[in-house]
Amino acid sequence: MQAAIGIDIGGTKIAGGLVDLAVGALIDQAELPTPRGLGADAILAAANDIAGRMHRSALAKGIATVGLGLGLPELVDLNGAPASGWIADWSRSDIAGALSSYGPIAVDSDVRVAALAELHFGHGKTLPSFVFVSVGTGLSFAGCSDGRIQRGANGFAIHFASSELVTFDEASGKRTDFLLESFASGLGMARVYKARTGRSATARDIVEGRAGAQGAQLLDEATTALASYLGQMINMIDPHGVVVGGGLGTAQPYFDRLRSEVPSYIWAEQCRELPVLASALGSAAGVIGAAALHARAKLERD
Repeated sequence: MQAAIGIDIGGTKIAGGLVDLAVGALIDQAELPTPRGLGADAILAAANDIAGRMHRSALAKGIATVGLGLGLPELVDLNGAPASGWIADWSRSDIAGALSSYGPIAVDSDVRVAALAELHFGHGKTLPSFVFVSVGTGLSFAGCSDGRIQRGANGFAIHFASSELVTFDEASGKRTDFLLESFASGLGMARVYKARTGRSATARDIVEGRAGAQGAQLLDEATTALASYLGQMINMIDPHGVVVGGGLGTAQPYFDRLRSEVPSYIWAEQCRELPVLASALGSAAGVIGAAALHARAKLERD
């Protein structure tokens, strides 16, 4: 068996697992809350804790691991170096050194590692091209076609909702700036709900119907806004399908609303039946894909 350890760092939790790379299956798994606000070293310490558990599990099962893969909620360049500081400042942290006990270290953006798992072990087996959209604490995407992930010139092709969309009212000329990630992501929904009601609720509370009528209205607005962006993405890229992942995106009420709205924003009538699918790997996609970085050359066809 070829196995590796995968660690998926998210805005609210760090998930890790021991992964069978032949079939993309979790052999063991663990998670911890993300120590957000305490710096990169605290995050790496938590990741090391989980990796240690998975390493000991592998030893107990007689499984040799080929290394550790790490998915970060950051821009990661083509050399595997973090190039942003959304969740922490990585400029003074030695990622490889902090996790050196587990063999070679591979690092990539979290959405790309999830897309890698989907590409080889999920819907990528039947879709010649697809857009993988992660909806969690934040929003991000990865485009996949012909068996490969499109990384862009610098490795930064993961954003579609992190910069303002500017519009002007036709009659008054009034300018409106809209930032989708601050509205439709997990953090965004919680922030908007607090601003509107003065009460606190998590995105999970909103999605699961525990935030009252105002929460239900916000869920409808958030999924409609995201659907409009996905429709425009489909109009520009013309993929064979869209795969939605992330803890929020695969929550049934969020996903069902999103999927029902997307066709309204697809211009070409013959494309409105395009499949919008929940990730075949669910919440495990990031962990499996992080481990699969050690088999990337085989998983992404030349």
